[in-house]
Amino acid sequence: MSAVLDRIKDTHGISRLTAILLTGVAAMCVLFIADGYIRHLQQAKLLFDQTQVANAIKLAKVQYMEDGEPDGITYYFDAERSEMVGWDQIGRINGYGRSSRAQNTDAQTGAKGIPNTGGKNGGQFLAIAIENADDFSARWQGHRLTAYDYTLMTPKERARLTTEQLGQIELDGSD
Repeated sequence: MSAVLDRIKDTHGISRLTAILLTGVAAMCVLFIADGYIRHLQQAKLLFDQTQVANAIKLAKVQYMEDGEPDGITYYFDAERSEMVGWDQIGRINGYGRSSRAQNTDAQTGAKGIPNTGGKNGGQFLAIAIENADDFSARWQGHRLTAYDYTLMTPKERARLTTEQLGQIELDGSD
């Protein structure tokens, strides 16, 4: 014990202790700042997705009224061109969803599903199913329909699926 006291009394021991304490405080500050920055980035991604959903819903309603569809229809939002496209044109849409599954558990973006699956699939894009001007549903999806997408669809949207679309869902469900 006296050896420790002798080291503390030594000025070199005190400067080492001070350096260790300052390093610890600096590390805690860096962790605190990094955590705040990460939260800021997550909020920015969520806000981006919320804005995309709001824009897509507005545009889909306008497109639905212009098209005068007697029955319901599903539009796909191409954010780069700011237009709604049909199923036959979704291949040209680049995915733009950014927030994570955890950030959209209760459709905080305004649409059901996972905005960004990450990995090879990248960001998802929006599908807006409209039955009439007041009855619509927004969901995130990729270029290929999956069994998960099927669970997010409304019953009327499921009834409108083509043979090709049903085949994609069936292939996904068998994997």
